[in-house]
Amino acid sequence: MGYIDAHTHITFKEAINEGILNFAIKEWGAPIDKILMTVEQVVRMLDDASIDYVGVMAFPVRKLSGAKEDYALKVINTVKEYPDRFAVIGGVEVNEVTTEETKYWLEKQYEAGISALKIHPPHWWVKPNAYRPEEGGLKQLELVYQFAEDHNLPVYIHTGTSSFTKARNKYGDPILVDDVAVDFPKLTIIMAHIGRPNWVPTAFQLIRIRPNIYGDLSSIPPKRILEYIPRLTEISDKLIYGSDYPGPGVHDIKKNLQDFLQTPIPNETKTKITTETPRKILKPLSKTK
Repeated sequence: MGYIDAHTHITFKEAINEGILNFAIKEWGAPIDKILMTVEQVVRMLDDASIDYVGVMAFPVRKLSGAKEDYALKVINTVKEYPDRFAVIGGVEVNEVTTEETKYWLEKQYEAGISALKIHPPHWWVKPNAYRPEEGGLKQLELVYQFAEDHNLPVYIHTGTSSFTKARNKYGDPILVDDVAVDFPKLTIIMAHIGRPNWVPTAFQLIRIRPNIYGDLSSIPPKRILEYIPRLTEISDKLIYGSDYPGPGVHDIKKNLQDFLQTPIPNETKTKITTETPRKILKPLSKTK
């Protein structure tokens, strides 16, 4: 049984558009051969790294790459011959669509078999708790959380800063996720990046006290993981491994995993983070129906 990388931005030659391609080249700094990979090439790469399946972010980001809600459907269609190797994470850019459009895209993506939904506050310029009356009452966002809770879909919420040109980092504070955890107690929340670099203590505490909040370790350099989270073992049951490949600084998916496996933390903790917990909360396409 192999490992699970629960947070990647793998793109596929068969599904990518010009906006995503240009964004990846400019903002990720990734070599073009890491961006324009065929599905077969990606599968061979995963085999070589002993990775059973990966979470692929396929959520809309109009402001950065022009990707819209149909991108998740394109990715699912692209990887359909390998449903056990990919978990596709979709989403609805809630402050760019109507409530009816939100309902439509949630149903379409769910019918197609998405594994999770993604909210990206710094890239969308929206607070993760913007559905609350005191935060503007954004009905579309409430619909996303309610749909995910009703359909047992985990929701990734980006926390921490983003170095991308159009990102608004004031929206990355993980304390804003606390409202979501309280208002949707049956919703599984995956706090992406655990607030790195400057909000890690806040994210750590929320993961400790809120039973429905988990954290993914993506984009934190594995060799510095205990520098970022010294008390990591205290929340080992609530963490999942992610690489952020091929995002900034992570251009080798196998090396990133091997670096994590070599960190000085207990082996049982590594097993929980890289296999046991992600299998419980993030299902590949073959297991979503």
